[in-house]
Amino acid sequence: MKMKIEYDNLIPINAYLWCPKPYLQPLHFHSSLEMGYCLEGKGQFVFENKQYEVSKGDVFIVNNTELHIAQSAQHDPSRYIFVNFDPSLFLEEDERLLLPFAYRSERFENHIAAGTALAQKIGALIQQIYEELNTKDEGYLTISRCKLLELGVTLLRHYRNTFSKEQWLKMSKSQREIKEMMLFVKEKYLEPLQLTDVAAHLGWSSARTSRLFKEHTGSSFLNYMTQLRISEARKQLVTNLDSIADISFSSGFQSLASFYRAFSLVVGMSPQEYRKQFGVNQLF
Repeated sequence: MKMKIEYDNLIPINAYLWCPKPYLQPLHFHSSLEMGYCLEGKGQFVFENKQYEVSKGDVFIVNNTELHIAQSAQHDPSRYIFVNFDPSLFLEEDERLLLPFAYRSERFENHIAAGTALAQKIGALIQQIYEELNTKDEGYLTISRCKLLELGVTLLRHYRNTFSKEQWLKMSKSQREIKEMMLFVKEKYLEPLQLTDVAAHLGWSSARTSRLFKEHTGSSFLNYMTQLRISEARKQLVTNLDSIADISFSSGFQSLASFYRAFSLVVGMSPQEYRKQFGVNQLF
């Protein structure tokens, strides 16, 4: 089951408290990357064919393709802080930061045990991100982003030692290719871009481009393009007074009808309703 992640901040990152149910719920995945820190209690954390016992201080690493779910112990329920974030936050800084998340499920150790220096450092950073995003003091997004990047570097240095030189070079090359793909899409999404255009730019087959795109984003190419264009339209609707039609086309949509359908489906209201609720006129 795919879980839809909505970000509550101006950068694509969330941090929240969560108490798993004392019974096993359906496994899920999401397009965001995720790190969880167990604050208290016991339970299990299930990743497809792997299962870990959970104790206070444990850390878990989750990528954007692996099915997973946590479960609390019946008489000692667990409580976590989870940090969810879009891979673009790492990709834009240094594509190598994504390497710890570019794993094959069956060969990866998602669990970082409590009591280790690594778990303590990651747990402290996760708690700091949670506090910043919830108190929202001046500059909180800048600090949160810096703490997240520090988390990424910490994981990169740790997992670097678990791969051979050949594996590392292969993974690094793959991440550079993915970065080139995503930068091309970000530059061209306002145009009538097709998957075949991306494949031609990279010199790949359409099948390979589609597969790598789905593995990296957790979404199909078309859905991802729609999300980018809706995000641009939302920004324009609240910051200028251009007509809905002009915003539709300047956001990359090829018809007004397709814009209305997509916007209502993704946002849950019409563009007019969104502008009325959040637009610049509400500031005065």
